[in-house]
Amino acid sequence: MNKHNEIRVDAASKISGIERYTKDLRIKNALVAGTVRSSRAHARITSISFDEKFDWSKVTILSAKEMHNNFVAIIKNDMPYLAENEVNYVGEPILLIAAENETMLIEAKKHIEIKYKELVASTTLKVAVDRNRAEDLFEEILLENGEVDEVFKSADTIVEDIFETGFQEHVYLEPQVVVAIPDGNTIHIKGSMQCPYYVQNAMNELFMGTEVKVDVTQIMTGGAFGGKEDFPSLICGHVALLAKKTGRPIILSYNREEDIQFTTKRHPSKIHAKAAMSSDGKILGLDMDILLDSGAYATLSPVVLARAVLTSFGCYKIPNVRIHGRAVKTNITPSGAFRGFGGPQSLFAIEMLFEKVAETLKIPVWQIKKSNMLSLGDKLPTGQPIDYSYGLPQCVEKVLKSSDYEKKYNELKKYNENESAQTGILKGIGISLAAHGCGFTGVGENRIKAIAEMELLSGGKVLVKTANTEMGQGVDTAYKIIISKKLHLPFNDIIIEEKNTSKVPNSGPTVASRSTMIVGKLLLDNCEQILDALSLNHFEFSLQDFKKAAKEYFKNHDKLVVQKEYKHPNFIKFDENTYKGYGYPVYSWSANVAEIEIELTSYQVEVKKFYTAHDVGKAINKQQSEGQVQGGIVQGIGYAVYEALCIKDGEVQNRGFRDYIIPTIQDIPEMHVDIVEDAYFNGPYGAKALGELPFVGAAPAVASAVSFAIGKTATKIPLTPEVIATLIENNNYEH
Repeated sequence: MNKHNEIRVDAASKISGIERYTKDLRIKNALVAGTVRSSRAHARITSISFDEKFDWSKVTILSAKEMHNNFVAIIKNDMPYLAENEVNYVGEPILLIAAENETMLIEAKKHIEIKYKELVASTTLKVAVDRNRAEDLFEEILLENGEVDEVFKSADTIVEDIFETGFQEHVYLEPQVVVAIPDGNTIHIKGSMQCPYYVQNAMNELFMGTEVKVDVTQIMTGGAFGGKEDFPSLICGHVALLAKKTGRPIILSYNREEDIQFTTKRHPSKIHAKAAMSSDGKILGLDMDILLDSGAYATLSPVVLARAVLTSFGCYKIPNVRIHGRAVKTNITPSGAFRGFGGPQSLFAIEMLFEKVAETLKIPVWQIKKSNMLSLGDKLPTGQPIDYSYGLPQCVEKVLKSSDYEKKYNELKKYNENESAQTGILKGIGISLAAHGCGFTGVGENRIKAIAEMELLSGGKVLVKTANTEMGQGVDTAYKIIISKKLHLPFNDIIIEEKNTSKVPNSGPTVASRSTMIVGKLLLDNCEQILDALSLNHFEFSLQDFKKAAKEYFKNHDKLVVQKEYKHPNFIKFDENTYKGYGYPVYSWSANVAEIEIELTSYQVEVKKFYTAHDVGKAINKQQSEGQVQGGIVQGIGYAVYEALCIKDGEVQNRGFRDYIIPTIQDIPEMHVDIVEDAYFNGPYGAKALGELPFVGAAPAVASAVSFAIGKTATKIPLTPEVIATLIENNNYEH
């Protein structure tokens, strides 16, 4: 399986330009939609006035007063589709407008005036925490194991610091775009999205108590990274409401400026971490306080915080642990899902805490991390044993060897001491260990009860029915490989059904690196069901045998449709009150080494080389796996070095890629990728999660290398020139 290299099934259509995205749809008689937004971070709406000089018959206006149900169905149901009396962030939707064209839409907005009464706004995490209001706490989690207070009293050394990560914009190629088409009492929603059934559920809630029915179709999606997980429920509600009111199709398409300013972001974090250490460098205890900035509404913050807590101990054996996590409300654009989903924030903290330990104890950081690393048979602080599919030791050995880490560590240390003053360049090498829990947290997968369906067609082809969406990650290709290997069918005989909620079952959302491991396994089980029905399951067979058996089957049957529902193995249990048990059925692991240079006049960090090894269980498509790793690393480098979202008085200041800097092709380092395969017994052919893990380990490896170069632990990302200058010149910087 590790030698399986298939060209993506969507490669030709995308490279040639044949592929059609939502904005390519040609919809007759469609109106364009726009949003009138709040200009205040927190205020009461006192009046809305419409200029009488404008001909309002030319447009349709929709306000909260006209709505039957005014909340977006996402966990806490606290976010309205349209603000009615109070606004909670700059950019919050207040009114919707539908017009014949963009020009008329822009003109109508100019003739609307909204007046406000200012309210106290928490525009930073510090302000929100200092205000200490119960209503500003979206979620709180406490995980405790062992005797934390006692071990800190007896520790040889206590090392602590505060670690901070910033906002991050998703920067998918295709901005948010959705369409609603009315058809009698049914509204057909189409758009760029990750999770059609999330939108379906939200629309069911929105129109509950009315005669309106909705179905949802994902159109080919040009990137998402979590940004099209929860947010489309809001804007699909917007177009559906306008379609219902006007009786005409509605198109809502964000431009890049609107997308950057008003869509969800990665949660910023502030984490106070403290380690109790023995004199020989063993960690005895960890006490960590995690704060996540959720923005104005909860969205997915409760489950983002859950993953942050369950990633906070990293890849290390820590006998005594206390993790206190809080997701806090601020008057800023809401945070939401983003690749890694809380894991990158807490993993950055634990990795950089070990940097601080190494700096304090004067022991090389790679030795500290390696000596504290989990061994097979150890237990996590949740009580979950690490007793299968644990390839981290192989990852560490591979990456240390491929990077020649120990040799370069000594060489670069000497270089910085003796030559950097002459060259004007500091050099660094850093290491990170990373873990990512596969699938949904805790009992999430059992709660979802994902269903995959497959239908045998006449002629021996199969129709594959899942709700899991292709958005650039290659899931359709992975599914075809899994099915092709089992049924001996060519790709052309494996048909992927349209992702329409009236046509496919709810196999769960395309998130949490679950599509291959969870849904791919269900499809493999579907194949077994088909083979059982054809009496082929216990024999070697060829493509011709399969086609012949299918033909014989249809002589006596009209159709063959099989379904399988996912359920965790019985031993996997989790207590949502204590956070004890199996946080995830299995983890994926990685080890990462970064080499960087810092130019001492510009203070710009440049990542020169990156070495990584990832334990993915089994690589369904090795080439595609390596591509996922490379892409995740580049995105993680952006998080670590470049991507600074600036907010002033609650308003996002960045308007585009002039002032929101992302890595370009010139910033991509030389990369060496190793794929380690330690099979997971319940994944398809042994596969487990891959999509998010590459991102999780990248930033701490870069920050580790920067810490090496400047001789002081970097505790804050992104490491922009301003941050680097402060670190080097003042040898300190404020939190």
